[in-house]
Amino acid sequence: MSRPEQEIEQIKTRIAAVYARRERLKQELETGAVLPRDGFTRLNEIDRELSELDSRFKQLWDAARAGSAVAPHPAADWARGMHFEPIHLDCVTAIMLKILDAKCKMGEAEQTALAAVYDEIKDRAGQTLDASVHDLIASARPASTRDIPDAALAEHIHAWRVRAEVHIPKPVMKDFKQLLRASLPMH
Repeated sequence: MSRPEQEIEQIKTRIAAVYARRERLKQELETGAVLPRDGFTRLNEIDRELSELDSRFKQLWDAARAGSAVAPHPAADWARGMHFEPIHLDCVTAIMLKILDAKCKMGEAEQTALAAVYDEIKDRAGQTLDASVHDLIASARPASTRDIPDAALAEHIHAWRVRAEVHIPKPVMKDFKQLLRASLPMH
């Protein structure tokens, strides 16, 4: 199963779980187990989450259907040919978090290339970052990697970015960024 197909399946599972949570909340509202003000606030949050999941699902679905005509970014090919140490996988993830946190100083071409590398390596085991960060990144990646619409989500991204940067020694990150500047294909 390809990575987009895996993500589609993951999103289907998440949609089912969120939908079930929505239905439970609706029942709690009907029975009076939840106060209306709190219940409707939570219901709006769940509906927003479902909408975001649906949008991401549609993006992946459309891309999968049209994907056979679109060549992968050269950086994805580069990443497939590279041997990354687990700490370097964490470096890629940390940079992706930095992009989503709007703190990255890379230009648009570099960010697009890094996102292609991230998409290629995100299923590999890093040294300290676990799968939950990848779920967070997936939920924070709208059509543009620059706009995270939800303040709480933006706070989560920021907290994870800071956490990742604390766990990666500065010399390791510096050397990894030098490798990217020297060999990452941008176009």
